[in-house]
Amino acid sequence: MVSSSSRLTTEQLEAGAEGALGAVAAAGADAEALVIEWIKASNAAALAVVAEQGAGSARKAARRGLSVLKSRGVRIPEVPRKAHPAAGAEVARQAWLLPPDSGGVVGLVLAERQSSGSYNAAFVYFRDGQNILRVQTGTLALSKIKETMAQALGGAGYGPVGVPWGWAQYRVAERRAWHLAQNVPEPLGMTAAQKLLDGAPTVAPPHPFDEEGLALGDEDAEKLARDSGVLHQWPEFGSWLPPERSVQELLMQIGRRLPPEPNISKERLEPVMREQVAAATDRHFTPERRAVLAQRMKDSALSVIARLGEHAGLQVSAVIHVIQGAGLITNPPSDVKFLTGYFDKALALLAAQQGGQLRIPIPRPPSAAATDTANASTAPGDEAPPAGENAEATVDVDAPTTSAAPAEQT
Repeated sequence: MVSSSSRLTTEQLEAGAEGALGAVAAAGADAEALVIEWIKASNAAALAVVAEQGAGSARKAARRGLSVLKSRGVRIPEVPRKAHPAAGAEVARQAWLLPPDSGGVVGLVLAERQSSGSYNAAFVYFRDGQNILRVQTGTLALSKIKETMAQALGGAGYGPVGVPWGWAQYRVAERRAWHLAQNVPEPLGMTAAQKLLDGAPTVAPPHPFDEEGLALGDEDAEKLARDSGVLHQWPEFGSWLPPERSVQELLMQIGRRLPPEPNISKERLEPVMREQVAAATDRHFTPERRAVLAQRMKDSALSVIARLGEHAGLQVSAVIHVIQGAGLITNPPSDVKFLTGYFDKALALLAAQQGGQLRIPIPRPPSAAATDTANASTAPGDEAPPAGENAEATVDVDAPTTSAAPAEQT
């Protein structure tokens, strides 16, 4: 069997920027194989042209190839953007995504222009995989729609992102199907939004982030994700924290491994804390939670690309890749700094709230509790705690240096 790469000519394999589109056209069904050969040869000039001005699977492969070259530090030349037909000042149908907040709440806005110039709009808020929380509908001017979206995001530090109409329709229709399957009533306003959902796709369209062509291989993703804790300094991820119960469990696990002393040095605390942060990360980020997290990160990545550009989007893509590939024995979640950063950030935030000190509950042995009870001065009629019952001491310690700074509170 003849491989597709063997059918490619030397002229096609060595094409530069000027001949890239012609080479792809001449390759026909082997166009994607040609792009793969260009990636192997680090032919950034040809890849950049096809990624910007090409079409179909070759363009997607070229965009993925540019992501790989960028992760390897290869300089990508500038290419004039493909000309698009001039659009009217206001598109007939528009959809926006309001990226997930700290509680995982996502907003989708669908707006269809009326003959009067105003828009029939619906604002739908939900948690992915769960229920629709609320729906707002109305006939609004485009400026009012944008104002309402800005108010909904508040001081988040990022804005709404334009998304494909059909993709937004499907996401909302998917949540409606959940309500039907679970026999849970829909929130008020959903019926009024029905017209905007007419003709929604029945098969899930690709996520807009996946269409960016930022996919990476295992090795490239691992290299780019080594400093993934930095993502917590971006507003899209800055407020993401683990559940309070998981943080309290972490503090208890740390306390159980410390001696019952009122003052503990940072040098003694640090290794225990690092060990227990890793253990808490592995406990919390189950395969199911990682799958939900990957979806949330894709939503937020659209905002990252809009604010910071494709290279930042590439960093998020790398982190998503390693999170999805994490296991319990090999490549555990605790190897991913973005995931341990959740607990680092939570501890740093607690310390900031407690005046720069981190209060850790340390269970004392029953004998110490009994001795304290025997020596305690109790008022007449008061009952002392049972001698065998564990007592708790709370100690103040210096908060450790964390790999992820806490989000700025607004």
